[in-house]
Amino acid sequence: MKKIFAFAALAAAVLFAGNTANAQLGINVGYAPQSYKMDYTSGSLSLKDTTSMTGFFLGVNYNVNITGDLNVSVGLQGRYNTYSDENTVLGVTTKTNSTQMLVDVPILFNYGLSLTDDLKVSLFLGPTISYALSGKTTNTVGSLETTTDWYKEDEGNQGAFDLGGTLGVCASFSGIRLFGGYNMGLMNLSKADNTTVKGSNWFIGLGYAL
Repeated sequence: MKKIFAFAALAAAVLFAGNTANAQLGINVGYAPQSYKMDYTSGSLSLKDTTSMTGFFLGVNYNVNITGDLNVSVGLQGRYNTYSDENTVLGVTTKTNSTQMLVDVPILFNYGLSLTDDLKVSLFLGPTISYALSGKTTNTVGSLETTTDWYKEDEGNQGAFDLGGTLGVCASFSGIRLFGGYNMGLMNLSKADNTTVKGSNWFIGLGYAL
């Protein structure tokens, strides 16, 4: 929790440092499929696996002018990821369902170029702080069902806090914004020995400046 408060304070400081007279509030919605890559190494044994999840996000951002065409945007968004799979072998059906909910705080510096009076193209980059509120996987084999909590000790052994690097481009026209980019997780989320788990996601979204 201390980390969350520290980053919230940093975001507030960035906002107050900017020119709030030229600040703009926006709302965003979009598609952001999430991937987790796992690497396990023990002696001569090496295992790699990737889990891909369908994801969506909804949030707000506050874009503050720093100087000229340079701005900084601080956002708050919720993300929901889901994955499901089903297989039947020898008459026995196995189902896997995973869900995850996260809160993101992107702090993105952006530089815009006006192509016309209404059309502007911007590049953005910066850190995105993520905190997982929940993450569970339910496995069903026939009538037997088990659930694993990703963030509970001795079950999922995965950390809830992540820090990513985000890069993207945005086109805005009369307050409507179309944007897309990539976020790469920089932290090892695994708490298990000899295991590395890192998350990443690309995203595309639509926004409106209020």
